[in-house]
Formats: sequence, structure tokens, C-alpha cells
Amino acid sequence: MPSAKGAGSVLSFLTDSLALSKHVVEATKYFNMTVSFTMLLPTGGSVNSLISLPCFMSHAAIPAAVREAHGLTDDLVQISVSIEDAEDLIADLDCALMTRSV
Repeated sequence: MPSAKGAGSVLSFLTDSLALSKHVVEATKYFNMTVSFTMLLPTGGSVNSLISLPCFMSHAAIPAAVREAHGLTDDLVQISVSIEDAEDLIADLDCALMTRSV
């Protein structure tokens, strides 16, 4: 039984690679990026799905050792799902994960 129904959900995952996490965030086309590694982008209260690397945005002021002690490593990707079609978002993530050059 799913724990979330309808539009709106937040999920996070680790990739074990900061390079892969950055690639996923930058390569998705249906998600709005909420961080570009050099500047913060406002979300403006939009209803678009968002993707970010929290350790470079909302948790950037917390020392790395403290973040890591709480399981917040640099490769953590956070997704806030909104009203877009779930299949489109899944395909977008799949494509981003599969297109990373090794």
C-alpha cells in the first residue's frame, strides 16, 4: 500500500557519488533545479517538481562532519514531487541516471 497518494511527495536518495548526484540534478528536464552549485535559485512558490543537493543548499552552513554524522552526505539528492505526470518524472530520472558517462 503506497504511503503517498495524489500530487506532492518528498523523497531523498544517495548515489554514493557526488559526481553522479550532480549529473542527475543537472540532467533532469522535468524537475526545476533548486541549486546550481554557485547560486541559489528562488522557487517563487511554483507547483513544479524540484530537485536539489541539500548539502550545497539548505544544509550548506552545517559543517560537513556534523552532516555526515547524521547521514547527510554530499551525494544526497532530494526530490519534491508536484503535479507533473509520475511516469514523465520517473522516465526523466531514469534517463539522467543512464546517461552519465563513466
